[in-house]
Amino acid sequence: MQTTRALVPEDLQNSHHERRSWHRAITASALATLQRSDPADILRAAWPRDDQAALILRAAQSPTSTEDFPAFDKTGLFQSLSPSSAAVALFERGLKLDLRGVNTISIPNIATWEPQPIFVTEGGAGPNVQWGLGSTTVGPTRKILIMAATTAELENATPEAASAIIGRLLADASNKSIDTVAFGTAAADDAQPAGLLHGVAPLAAVAAGPDAMAEDLGGLIGAIGTSGIDSFGAVFVCSPREATVFKTKVGPKFDHPVLSTLGLPAKTVACFALPAVASGYQDAPQIETSRTATVHFEDDSPVDIVGSGGAVALPTKTAFQTDLISIRVRARAAWAVTPGGAQVINNVNW
Repeated sequence: MQTTRALVPEDLQNSHHERRSWHRAITASALATLQRSDPADILRAAWPRDDQAALILRAAQSPTSTEDFPAFDKTGLFQSLSPSSAAVALFERGLKLDLRGVNTISIPNIATWEPQPIFVTEGGAGPNVQWGLGSTTVGPTRKILIMAATTAELENATPEAASAIIGRLLADASNKSIDTVAFGTAAADDAQPAGLLHGVAPLAAVAAGPDAMAEDLGGLIGAIGTSGIDSFGAVFVCSPREATVFKTKVGPKFDHPVLSTLGLPAKTVACFALPAVASGYQDAPQIETSRTATVHFEDDSPVDIVGSGGAVALPTKTAFQTDLISIRVRARAAWAVTPGGAQVINNVNW
């Protein structure tokens, strides 16, 4: 006899489940470091039915081979660790690529575009469409390193409370950092991919007035269309103030997503065509924890603990002396946008 159960809200929260599993896997690893035990044992004892967390935990531990494990969604790592990141939300909507074993992927795009005839006379010759093609390269991947530290008092918390604490730590450490790079204007270098707005000439903002916002938004969409890129479902990204004004004024019939980010300055609004945005992840992420590591607490310019000539980085803390546990999550990612697929206006007048 088959039994059924009522649908509950939790059944609809797939993204929440993914995030919860990542936090549990990282928490099990952290608690195992504190208790000198096996992370898998802690996971089974605290969350025996979370198969996704068990899979993540096994796949993320180096040097364990992942060849025999089912594939898991690496995009979920960044969605889980950075739930408020507008860049991650944008990448989830765009073209997702698997960069395992691949250095770069070249994506063709139409560089020159003109309308082509599609109607011909009966028995007449059909036109052979010829476009000028360009390409956008995604890759090579760059290393994303998310680090946080919490006190060893975590050992006294319940596993569920410890998971919530660690999730909050990692989110705070990564949300703004990922968005600042992804929505930046810097060129690619050895450390990071090019910002999605690299080389994008800002459009002029419309003068202040009752239609200023509508004209600015129309200008962004129009510029994407002029580039020959489909703007259907294009995503707007802006700072929290502009996002709030945006959502207050456009009304429920506006069908373009609006993402809020701390990675763009105030008065800046960007627009991205989804067919133009591509991202990819390489290999399984690695989770590492330590009670003995020495860490240089510097957000902008971290350096070696002991540099050339014996210089010591400041400020530093040792996890052992300060009763901390250091958490590190590593993964490799790349992203790119085809020319014309990203548009931006600085200093809007609304």
